[in-house]
Amino acid sequence: MEPYTPVELARLLGYRHEARPGLVVRSYLRKVYPNHIKNARWELNEAQAADVLANVPRAKPESSP
Repeated sequence: MEPYTPVELARLLGYRHEARPGLVVRSYLRKVYPNHIKNARWELNEAQAADVLANVPRAKPESSP
């Protein structure tokens, strides 16, 4: 299986209209993996992706005016 990216995982969590796609996921990953090389691409395996999906809060639905 191909690796997952923070942008893909953020979309699965409902973050679709952010100015910096995937930022919420990358912020979580920086806390969990502090030794990750700065500015290196995040490529996550299934276990890591499952961890993100279980621990990063889902986006709140946008309310209609």
